[in-house]
Amino acid sequence: MTHKCRKQDMLLRGSIGKALVWFALPLLGSSFIQLLYNTVDLIFIGNYIGKSASAAVGSSGLILTCLVGFITGISVGAGVVAAQYYGAGDRKNLQDAVHTAMALACIGGVLLMAAGLLLAPFILQWLRVPADIYPLSLTYIRIYFISILPMVLYNMGSAVLRAHGDSRRPLLYLAAGAALNIFLDWLFVAVFPWGVAGASWATTISQSLSAVLMIVHLLRTGREYRVCIRKLRVHKHQMLRIVKLGIPAGVQASLLTISNMVVQFYINGFGENAMAAFTGYFKVENFMYLPILAFGQAMVSFVGQNVGAGQLERVKKGVRTGLLLGIGCTLVISAAVLLSRYYLFRMFYPEPEVIACGMQIIVITAPLYFIYVFIEVLSGAVRGAGASLAPMAVAIGNLCVLRTVLLAVMVPLWNSVQAIAVIYPITWTTTALSLFLYYRYFQRRRMAQVMQHG
Repeated sequence: MTHKCRKQDMLLRGSIGKALVWFALPLLGSSFIQLLYNTVDLIFIGNYIGKSASAAVGSSGLILTCLVGFITGISVGAGVVAAQYYGAGDRKNLQDAVHTAMALACIGGVLLMAAGLLLAPFILQWLRVPADIYPLSLTYIRIYFISILPMVLYNMGSAVLRAHGDSRRPLLYLAAGAALNIFLDWLFVAVFPWGVAGASWATTISQSLSAVLMIVHLLRTGREYRVCIRKLRVHKHQMLRIVKLGIPAGVQASLLTISNMVVQFYINGFGENAMAAFTGYFKVENFMYLPILAFGQAMVSFVGQNVGAGQLERVKKGVRTGLLLGIGCTLVISAAVLLSRYYLFRMFYPEPEVIACGMQIIVITAPLYFIYVFIEVLSGAVRGAGASLAPMAVAIGNLCVLRTVLLAVMVPLWNSVQAIAVIYPITWTTTALSLFLYYRYFQRRRMAQVMQHG
């Protein structure tokens, strides 16, 4: 066996801790680059065009975030199916699953792109975009919808590679697109006065580069997940498995984004200082969340491969190891954030009132942020084993419904931004506890069924 094969199969054998860390690091890098993608356009637009253009881009942020979350969720389903077949050594079904996934990506990407281009005016009207920025918003969102097809292709291809233990190539292809995005933003916005359209075209071209690099690799690789154009077709059994696992994950991501708008409604009620403080807090929280997300994504591929290989004891050890690594990493980051909290908020805002408000928020949430590790790792483990509906139901019930109820009850009783802040760790705890109880049930009753019928 070559060194390359050993590296690709590290999730199936050898040190679990080392495998999870080395697999999660590129995922962490990919998440960081995704954050970079989301901010570079706004940086150039805000500095070179103005606040009206920034508002135009921000006005469509909700629908675009929901769409990206849904696409990512569908790709999770494809990744789990491919990982299980890879772990089982079932080359025939693996090939069928990969070609079904890429065929669905082509069909779904074209349909979403066409629907977005046609429905863009109605979407913006539904979002009540002000008339003075409506033309700019329409220009931005229509060009952005052209990037949906390459975005779907890249995400589906990334899921296939990660299912086979390769998280490095998706990072490299995404990094190439991000570097091009920065250059094109400078060229189209700062050098050529193309405004919002230039920023949107920069994103579309950059995402297309990542997709092209991914497709070229899938067409030319010598590994078992190689894609042949003439074999692209939708196999019913594989499609049903991918959709069954992917749609709940996509719906969950979309609904969580919408629920954040409910939280924003209550934040806005405390005025500009609170709004600015929470905006700064969410920026800081993003970087606290990235390592947790990476371990959760790694768990999907790890459990998927090992369930396929019938290595249930390794699955159990992997979940425990993932939890310990994630908690340790998060506690270190949370401590660093708490120690430097004044300077972190000072970096975003000079106003003492905003800084004071931000520190009130972060001293409540940061010490308990490690709870989120249980949510991501256990969700990833259950999804990797082939069950996606339960994590969706738990997340929606706690992070959407319960959080909304608590906001409605606690904010009027405790008229402070701290009332909003304290609701986060409460709902993290209820979500983590629900997932832990389901995971224990799943371990005892369902894992054997999943292996038997998967």
